[in-house]
Amino acid sequence: MKEREKKVLLFLSGWLTLILLLLLHFPACSPRSYQIKRAELLYNKGQILETKGRSDEALVRFKESMALAEKAGFRPGVANNLNEIAIIATNRGEFVRGRELFTRALEIYKEMGWKTEVSKSLNNIALTYLRERDFNRALTEYRELLQWDKETGNRLGNVITLNNMGFIYERYLGRAEEARTTYREALEIARQLGNRKFIEILRKKLED
Repeated sequence: MKEREKKVLLFLSGWLTLILLLLLHFPACSPRSYQIKRAELLYNKGQILETKGRSDEALVRFKESMALAEKAGFRPGVANNLNEIAIIATNRGEFVRGRELFTRALEIYKEMGWKTEVSKSLNNIALTYLRERDFNRALTEYRELLQWDKETGNRLGNVITLNNMGFIYERYLGRAEEARTTYREALEIARQLGNRKFIEILRKKLED
């Protein structure tokens, strides 16, 4: 065999070995990577459809996305889809189901240490009770959110939650003094933060 032919065969042999190694490697990692990317794509499509008011189609995408995320063990994807499905359920008046889904998402967010998403989930759970007109239970959930935000240093979150609690006391329960106490507490934090928007909102409420 000529020297040139030997070099060509050695070159081809090297490439074949590399291809075999790649084929051995990628089956172990590419399916999960594909599932995660596909789950993210479906999730994004679902969000777009939801903003257009096409909730039925969005729900299909979120469920497909969550199934892939669960199969891939992609916990953020599972939690985010649970959250979106819960929002749709709540908007349809399915408050119990909405809370169940929000709670499942909440547990995952806590496991992952996603503090902001935990706050959002706790707020969403409180809102399901508010929309259901179970005002005392909504206040209970807001107190849990208030404590969480205090522990995690989310002081703006405290202002927003206290404002919401004051609104419930004032508008729905007729407990004016408790509303004013809550607004004053929120105003004090807003002043410490220098948040002009909430300072004006809360001052106006206390002046009325």
